[in-house]
Amino acid sequence: MKQIMRGISLVITSVFLFSLGMGVLAQETELPDSGLTPDNPFYFLETISEGIGTFFTFGDLKKAERYATLAAERVAEAQAVVEKGKPEFAEKTLARYENQLNNSIARAEKAQAKGQSIKNVMEIVAEGTGKHLTTIESILEKVSEKAKTAATKAKEVSMNGQKNALRALAEEDPESATEINLKAAEARLNRAKAKAEEGDTEEVEEAIEEFENQHKFGEEISQIAQGLGKDITTVEQLVGRTTAIHLEILAEVYERVPEQAKPAIEKAMETSVKGHEKAVESLQEKGALDEVSAETSMPEQIPAEVKGRIKEKVRAEIEQEELEEEEVEEE
Repeated sequence: MKQIMRGISLVITSVFLFSLGMGVLAQETELPDSGLTPDNPFYFLETISEGIGTFFTFGDLKKAERYATLAAERVAEAQAVVEKGKPEFAEKTLARYENQLNNSIARAEKAQAKGQSIKNVMEIVAEGTGKHLTTIESILEKVSEKAKTAATKAKEVSMNGQKNALRALAEEDPESATEINLKAAEARLNRAKAKAEEGDTEEVEEAIEEFENQHKFGEEISQIAQGLGKDITTVEQLVGRTTAIHLEILAEVYERVPEQAKPAIEKAMETSVKGHEKAVESLQEKGALDEVSAETSMPEQIPAEVKGRIKEKVRAEIEQEELEEEEVEEE
């Protein structure tokens, strides 16, 4: 009876709050309390409650905020049912997560097209998906092969959702977009480090590849900002200052992985060093190095021959890119 009354209260509360236009997006990226979970026979009451709340949320921006909140709740619910030993309930929940996350970004993009600022909601979505990703990965490690399919898809949607949010955010605040992206890249490195300590080489290589993709995505953020005529000096300084942190973690991973995995770590180091050197080159031209080191400092534990090989490859790639740019300009 208490559960029924709670469900009815949820419905009534949603109608009251949202009819007054009081739907509020939590200003945090931690997962909310799961509340009623899909394995509860009265979960349908929560679904009804949410539907009413969404119906009485007006405007694209408010809808975007609403869907972002609901997406976070779906991840919390999926985590809760898996911890209860009921992973079969996680599949539909994660499917709803994907839908609500995509709806949040789509609504925000509509608001942006109308000239509205979406900075706040996109920051929360971009940071929130980082938390979602960590939780979804923990779910992946606990469920059966059947449930892994849904969780793997949700992970992909979460990562793509974060990038879409960062693209939208880059149009208004490229510095914030860059900072969040660099944190996401660092999170991938920390996962690689954790998996290296566990001796899970396959997961290490996957996380390292994700780091590279996330790091390279920073170039797209810069291009968006430049295309809109924005100054990217602060963006380049952020990249320059973060490189040392990334290289330090990569060096720790390098020490722990077997020989066959070391080339993948070296490649990630090349990506990081290249990003630093391109940022430094641009900042030097502007006279804006600030606290960014002009030299790429590689951790001591990396063998000298590896350091030399990485720097040589990076310099050759940069020179090749500059040559190709000159050829394009001449045409």
